Amino acid sequence: MTVDELIKAVNAELVANKAIARVNDERVVVARVVGDKMVLTAEGEELAKLVKPAPAPKAEAPKPKITKAAAPAKQKS
Repeated sequence: MTVDELIKAVNAELVANKAIARVNDERVVVARVVGDKMVLTAEGEELAKLVKPAPAPKAEAPKPKITKAAAPAKQKS
């Protein structure tokens, strides 16, 4: 599981270069910024093993409206 997937799955908040999640009424730092990347902490790696990724939302395409074609206009001779 990637850092982004874990943050979305546990609904973590990004505060002061850290991703903080609430687990069993405790705040746990699951990832932190190192250089220019977010990296899982030890607690984040353990949590990633236990949590399933958040399901991707399914988008439904709108049903196309079927209209009858207008009759062609009669041309004058």
